[in-house]
Amino acid sequence: MKKFPARRLLQPNNPRSTRRTDRTLLRSSRKANKVGIKSVFWVAIVAILATGVFAFAQDPQAIKGAGGAPMGETKGMLGGDLNFGQIDEDWYTTIHLGFSMDLGKIGFGIQVPLRLRVHDADPKDPSDSTLREEDWDEWTDYLKVIRFFRFGHKGDFIYVVVGDLPGATIGHGTIVNRYYNNIDLDHYRMGLVADLNTDYGGVETLLNNGFVTNLFALRGYVRPWSFVDQESYLNNFSVGFSVAADVSAPYTLADIDPEEDYNLPPVEVEETTTVMGGDIEFRLLDTSFLTLTPYMDLNGIPSSGGVGYHAGILSVFHIGGVSMDLQARIEYRYFTGDYIPTYFNSYYEIQKFAYPYWDNQNQVELRDTKRRVLELLPDKSLNGYYAELVFNFLGLFTLGASYDDYDGLYNSNLRIYLDVPALEVFQFGAFYYKHNFEGAGEAFTFDDKSLFLLEARYQISSFLHVVCQYWHVWQLDNNPGTEQEPNEDYGKYVPVNDWSVGLGMSYTF
Repeated sequence: MKKFPARRLLQPNNPRSTRRTDRTLLRSSRKANKVGIKSVFWVAIVAILATGVFAFAQDPQAIKGAGGAPMGETKGMLGGDLNFGQIDEDWYTTIHLGFSMDLGKIGFGIQVPLRLRVHDADPKDPSDSTLREEDWDEWTDYLKVIRFFRFGHKGDFIYVVVGDLPGATIGHGTIVNRYYNNIDLDHYRMGLVADLNTDYGGVETLLNNGFVTNLFALRGYVRPWSFVDQESYLNNFSVGFSVAADVSAPYTLADIDPEEDYNLPPVEVEETTTVMGGDIEFRLLDTSFLTLTPYMDLNGIPSSGGVGYHAGILSVFHIGGVSMDLQARIEYRYFTGDYIPTYFNSYYEIQKFAYPYWDNQNQVELRDTKRRVLELLPDKSLNGYYAELVFNFLGLFTLGASYDDYDGLYNSNLRIYLDVPALEVFQFGAFYYKHNFEGAGEAFTFDDKSLFLLEARYQISSFLHVVCQYWHVWQLDNNPGTEQEPNEDYGKYVPVNDWSVGLGMSYTF
């Protein structure tokens, strides 16, 4: 257990931990250094028209990447986007410049995202620049220019991805499922996935940040019968072992110092969180139109003593004549109270600081670090299920959804996305995620447990388009409030609504 000195423990539901002092007295106006709205706008327009380079809107892409929604596939793209919208209370013009290429075996993408503040709603420091500081205040942020590099595809003999890891999964996803290393856009991580697959077995690896990794995952598997007869049907049987760990997981949060700026919630105590398990699978069918794979996983969390059993079946249907694909997965789950399925999921980098749980004794919902919640959950064993469906029809639209539910209160999770890319003039996309809610009546209520994205794109010409986006995300609250009215959410992740309207040019090849 690693401790950090000089701060008191922060209990998320203790009002005494929210005392603040008035930091606004320590800061003065920074309006003098701000560039006028019109000037920045026209400079941005000129920059895009001069360069003609394309990159994706980073915030919506993070939402889609974390949820496993389709990211769009092209052989190559060159273009540029200009967006105008709000982040917190400030207004920004965002320029995304980039280039991507898919050569089949090899793919790569580069980007230069620039957010320029055009209106500061609450000036604090005259030294602050027009460029949004949170995007470039860590040395690893400069690595975001390399969006990704890929060699091979998942399941190939060698598969390597460096950079963004949208929806990374290890094995059957019962420990690491759709993990995304850059869901918090203020902290760029250059991740690494490296897999090796042979007729005899293979290895899957994941590092969330190749330079200063704190989270890693490893799975090794073997096909025992392949050592006897490589042509046998029994080679469809495999046995695997997985381990994943966050070596610096927050255990208790520290009290807030009102004279400090935070780019992450302050941590008092860190403690390693490890999940390990074994799995077996047998591919019953593997044809051009149907793949059917039953599997079983048995996982454990040594620090809490929790154990989880997963039994499921994966199926893929493909009808080539009408270009219709259907992927389905259904899984039964049985686990002890001190076990959380798919512990390292899409939003782990946020949930590790604040994870909701139900307090049976006081009959209230509370929040604490995910690592500590493992020790606070009741010992009662739980039954539940997980179901997932992805449907693609004629390339016109893709509809995906997943839902899991277990015994007890506040144990439901829902994910839905819709992508309609094939319309010639108007394209539409939507994504919705809600975690730890109770009952169907709460499934679509927008609160601090929900995240969503709406995106519409209108093609003006073959190379010019307008895009509108609106999203509800979790963001670190950097407003301390005043001594008379302290902000109790300062230094915590809170839900915020952001939007943008953009004009872009692109050339696809």
